[in-house]
Formats: sequence, structure tokens, C-alpha cells
Amino acid sequence: MEALLNQILDRLDQLHSSVGVLTSEVNDMKNKMNKIETKVNEIETRVNRIEANMATKGELAELRSKMDDIEAKMATKDELAELRSTVNGLQSNVNEIQAKMATKDDLVPIRQAVMEIDQIVKRIEVNQERHEHILAILSKRSIEHEASIASLRQAQ
Repeated sequence: MEALLNQILDRLDQLHSSVGVLTSEVNDMKNKMNKIETKVNEIETRVNRIEANMATKGELAELRSKMDDIEAKMATKDELAELRSTVNGLQSNVNEIQAKMATKDDLVPIRQAVMEIDQIVKRIEVNQERHEHILAILSKRSIEHEASIASLRQAQ
């Protein structure tokens, strides 16, 4: 009987070992299933994004309409040639104006003349102030002389 119990125990150990292997395999399968579920969710998310970004027939018609409007508003080659001609004319006008403009070297004599005139004006202002002072003194003397003459006339 002991031999039978040992056989049963050996068989139980084998079954226990097999159950452990099966449990491990089931856990591996669960992990793989979780990974598959994650990938499926990612794919669903991508599909939803693609569906959200897809254009409808109405949107395509609207885009075609906008394209037609843009084409209608675009310039023709003749209009571009005319614009180029106008721009070239304006560029030549600008070049002429630039050629006629004074350079810094041209402004040096003018700047020197302005500085000389400024000095002359300052001297004139100083002389004018001196003359105004002299006129004020002479005016005062004239008034004093008139007062003296008037008092002499009254004294006579």
C-alpha cells in the first residue's frame, strides 16, 4: 500500500508541477492578451483620428469652390507683365532720385556754411542786445533832458 501511496504522491507532484506550468502559461497568455488589447485600442484611436480628419463630400465641394474662387482671382500673364513694367518704371524713377540726392560729402560745405551763419547770427544777437541797452540808456537821458528843458522853460 505504501507503494501505491508513493505512486499517488508522485503523480500528485507531477500534476502539481503540470498545474504550475499551466498557470505560468495562462499568465503569459494573459500578458499577451493585454498587449493585444492595448494595440487594438491604439488602432481604434488611430482609426477614430483618421475618421475625424476625413473630409466629407460637402467639404470637398466647398474646397473645389474655394479653388475656383482662387483661380478666378489669380493674375494672368499679361497682368503680371504689366505689373513688371510698372515696377521697372518705378525702379528707374527711384534710381534717378537716388542719383540726384546729395551725399554726405555734398552736405559738408552746406554744414560748414550753416555753422558760419550760426556764428554770425550769434554775433548779431550780441550786438543787438548791446544796442538795445545803449538805446535804453539814450532814451532815459533823452527823457531826463526833456524834463530839464521843461523845468527850465517853466522857470523862465
